[in-house]
Amino acid sequence: MTSRIHRSRRTVLAGVASLAATALLARTGHAAAPALAPTPRDAEGPFYPARLPAEADHDLARMQGRAQGAKGTLLYLEGRVLGTDGRPLAGTKLELWQCDATGHYHHVGVDAAALDAGFQGYGVAIADAQGRFAFRTIRPVRYGGRPPHLHFKLAHPDAAPLTTQLYPRGESAERGLGFGLSDRSTRERLEFVLAPAAGREPGALAASYDFVLRGRA
Repeated sequence: MTSRIHRSRRTVLAGVASLAATALLARTGHAAAPALAPTPRDAEGPFYPARLPAEADHDLARMQGRAQGAKGTLLYLEGRVLGTDGRPLAGTKLELWQCDATGHYHHVGVDAAALDAGFQGYGVAIADAQGRFAFRTIRPVRYGGRPPHLHFKLAHPDAAPLTTQLYPRGESAERGLGFGLSDRSTRERLEFVLAPAAGREPGALAASYDFVLRGRA
């Protein structure tokens, strides 16, 4: 008797869920999609700019007025910004900062003579109508015993702000830890895969990463 009651209850619940999905499809023309897991947060530090530079576009590997580009291996990073419902978050502001090829952060009071003058150090991109973004920068390098990483801040009016870091595949676990994350599976969700950048400069790399932002509480 009890098992029949349980089976009956599951049947009713399944029917309710099916009706809800059918109603959503009829109302919007789209079936309900599974929620996407939000991108994990990671530590902001170190060295968010003490002052924002005048030149802060999406190309960190080229400075206006300088024939020489940044030292290091060029990296073309692209991707999308989505909500947990899979909706593209057009207009998201993405801030990226990282050290140069010699391990120095710009815009934080470091001696200018130690910096790569051809590297911007900080940049901004705005996601387009499909949530897409792109940066041209350099492959992150190790410094001070820390694993290679890129720092990001993302902001959108309809989403909770996100501060995190991205790591090349397999490099987030160097020293046993990322900066703010001790859980291996979480760290690995912040990794991106490097591949040759077809049709770009010789030796340049390409990578893709999609950010998922939580809705505002």
